[in-house]
Amino acid sequence: MNIKEELMKLKTGLLTRRDIEEKDIPNDTIKIVKDEYTTFRNINSRLRNLDDRVDNYINWYYNNAVKGHYTPNGEYSEPREMRDLIEKVAVWYELRYPKYEVNRLMPGSDQEITEVNEVMFNNNQYINNIHGDNNLDIGTLNWPDFYNKEVFIKSLPSDEQFMFREVYYSSNVTIDANVPYLVRLHLTPDGIVDNAENFNYLKEDNSVDLDSYFVGKHIKEVLQYLKSNNISLNHNNNLEEAIKWHDKWVFLKDEFLNCVMYRIIERGGNRIGPRRAFLFAKEFNRNIDVPMMYGVDTSDPGLKLFVDEYIKAGGSKDLVCYKNYHRKSSKNEILGTIKVGEIIDWLEPIEKRSKGRQYVNKH
Repeated sequence: MNIKEELMKLKTGLLTRRDIEEKDIPNDTIKIVKDEYTTFRNINSRLRNLDDRVDNYINWYYNNAVKGHYTPNGEYSEPREMRDLIEKVAVWYELRYPKYEVNRLMPGSDQEITEVNEVMFNNNQYINNIHGDNNLDIGTLNWPDFYNKEVFIKSLPSDEQFMFREVYYSSNVTIDANVPYLVRLHLTPDGIVDNAENFNYLKEDNSVDLDSYFVGKHIKEVLQYLKSNNISLNHNNNLEEAIKWHDKWVFLKDEFLNCVMYRIIERGGNRIGPRRAFLFAKEFNRNIDVPMMYGVDTSDPGLKLFVDEYIKAGGSKDLVCYKNYHRKSSKNEILGTIKVGEIIDWLEPIEKRSKGRQYVNKH
């Protein structure tokens, strides 16, 4: 299949996993509309399967950040490279928090005695060869801290590191205006106006000194003022384009991390996946509701402990979760739901009886 044929597949929304049929992909996933962020979120809210949400993101990325900005070869390869990067970060988190370490940090049905620090440091033959019989004091070393996100990000190629960097506004934005003067904003990285030049030439009256008025305001406030006061700007002007560019990349990076969390859940299975994703959510400021929603395995003896961790972290008892998401027999199988509060009501009596039996056995 040549490049042109592959691009036609991209345009029809087939940038998805091969086991997902075309009829399962919402038609509006691949459309570019005026409020693309709302459309994306509306589609995501209808997608129960987490891998479908990743596909939705890849389609959005192609349509809004790749299409028309790359060569045909780039348009073909960029979405796949983005999918690979999502997978790479998910694998890094698995290496950083192996199954036994997740069980140790978030006690569940399996009580682990293996510690990742022992495996990576004290029982590491390379380290033993360097230090001879003098074992390292593993109390001073911690594998998750050693293989921390800063180190991982620095190990990535520069183009992949970009997905983890802060998104800043351009330091200055020149306004396209039909006046003989340079109309320009000087901005802080966060989009606050440091200095404004020649904005008074955009209006007929002098009731407000706009150059002074805009200082200290956000670039979006400047745009809103100009629009609300009927001060016209050229189509596709630099002011609006600077805002769109910033918002687009903030959105792309935010949803990129969400997709990593989705893949951690899917890759880790019914118990470890959601718990590992919960650690990821707390570290990368993701929504902790998501791991809980997909982490209800009704056969899991450690489910109550997971729920307790979720509530302790600020979770809601009203959150509606899927029951046994990882045990579905097909992608479109209808799953039952249960609220976190209902899980607590169901499991607390069992937990109390178990503790009572333990007390009796001890005495």
